[in-house]
Amino acid sequence: MSRATSVTLLGPQRHKPFIKDVLEEYGIEGQLAVITGGWEEREAEVDDLDQHLGRPTLNLRLHERFQDVMGREQRFQQALLDRNDRLRIAQTLYRRRLHQALESVRSLYGLTLPRMELLMAERSDALRAVSDLDHHYLTQIRGIHQAFLDLWDPTLNPSIAGARAELKEELQSCGGVLIAGGNVSVLLDQLYLLKLRPLLGTLPIVAWSAGAMVLTDRIVLFHDSPPQGRGDPEIYDDGLRLAPRLVALPHAKHRLKLQDERRVGILAGRFAPATCVALDEGNGVHWDGYEWTPIGGARTLVADGQVVEMVNR
Repeated sequence: MSRATSVTLLGPQRHKPFIKDVLEEYGIEGQLAVITGGWEEREAEVDDLDQHLGRPTLNLRLHERFQDVMGREQRFQQALLDRNDRLRIAQTLYRRRLHQALESVRSLYGLTLPRMELLMAERSDALRAVSDLDHHYLTQIRGIHQAFLDLWDPTLNPSIAGARAELKEELQSCGGVLIAGGNVSVLLDQLYLLKLRPLLGTLPIVAWSAGAMVLTDRIVLFHDSPPQGRGDPEIYDDGLRLAPRLVALPHAKHRLKLQDERRVGILAGRFAPATCVALDEGNGVHWDGYEWTPIGGARTLVADGQVVEMVNR
């Protein structure tokens, strides 16, 4: 599977952006295509970004284009609503099973016994059961997506085909692509249903926050202390697979209890061999097509419960 030759994932950029420095570091020149569809109705508000970059940008207006398609294709819209309803039900069932499975893992990680080798084996088996559940859920939602595509292949829809032709032409004039954050669900749908991945070709990509998440193999939602109570990290969906072997965790220091070795160890062990990377303000990671390198002291979560500065992989 072909991948972009250069993918850079960054932490939040709102307060202390350093995208310009990254572009200079990796020699990304020319006009930049900008994807801010995750901001939804605010996607055109790129003045601050343009001022920071100091170079020409071209907003691809994915949210506007997607809403235009939905407004003109009522049957397609209804089919999408039906798909989303099935996805929500699958997610509800997954979350219920996931909470119970993780409670079992957490209880084992909280024990100490005279024969620790037996306890370690049970911990590994319980964690493997969680990974199996994650895989089962992904298989379910892939089936739901495929059923939708079998009936409503976006590439055969005239409205979407027209939007993709315009996007293809616009991308040909750009030297790189920026993908901002926002609503990860909305952003993923835009990229997925407008079939943007093949259009990106080998353009270098710089993405941050939710934009970084959608480029990975698997999108993981996480928050240890959400407003509604304790949260469990969960698989959301497949990503675009442009950022391999990595789980992106933006805003990690605010959303994860990184001082809790038990929770950190469970999270890292669950998604191994992928590396869980904390993407916080001022740091990131860069993929050159062969290996990941850290930017600004990016940290990884490891199975022993520590959070350590990332080393090249």
